[in-house]
Amino acid sequence: MERLILFDIDGTLTRTENGYVPFNEAILQTFGCTGDIRTVVPDGNTDPLIVQDIFAKANFVFEFQDRIWEQFTINLRERYHHHVMQGTTKVRALPGTDALLRALAATENICSSVVTGNFEATAEIKLETAGLAPYLRRGAYASDSHVRADLPAIAKARCERITGSMLLAGQCIIIGDTPNDLRRAPESHEMHSRRYRTLSDRRAEVLRARRLFGGPGGYGCSGGGTGEYLAKQ
Repeated sequence: MERLILFDIDGTLTRTENGYVPFNEAILQTFGCTGDIRTVVPDGNTDPLIVQDIFAKANFVFEFQDRIWEQFTINLRERYHHHVMQGTTKVRALPGTDALLRALAATENICSSVVTGNFEATAEIKLETAGLAPYLRRGAYASDSHVRADLPAIAKARCERITGSMLLAGQCIIIGDTPNDLRRAPESHEMHSRRYRTLSDRRAEVLRARRLFGGPGGYGCSGGGTGEYLAKQ
């Protein structure tokens, strides 16, 4: 393994419609009070910190303990599964992501994974529903750390254990759609990062992946568009 690519999920690989419904129901089930994720800006944050932001904005005082997050994870997974099956909540892959991940999976010495503010249980549902799970190794999640900047190093170590190959930080690339997605701890500072300005198409990303990672030509991704990366070093 010569390259590790770490993708954010929400807004980068997938888009969720009515995701607030299971999230708000899980808050009610877990904490016994109402809370609405639509009252805060969740982009690039982790689920536990999103909940804390919701409560802080509503002037609720609550003592958060590990067991509470374990129960919240269980409730959130159950609510997401229920609403996805009922069709209330819809998760779809963004245009071109399937082609990009398939191309990377077929390229030697590249490992694709995720760093996300979702709990692992919720991330699994989103990726499976969107049809992207087969192309991605286990990454790092809010269930590993509530601090987003911790996650790239966790995902890197996890992939190294799975593959048996060690990587330098400079061999890793983080891809996301918000500045918060690109956060990494000081020991991961040498990891490269890329931010999408537009999510309408992935043709440019596939072509750039070929240049960045030395993969073979002939990646297949139809359509026009000029998906642009912003380097955030």
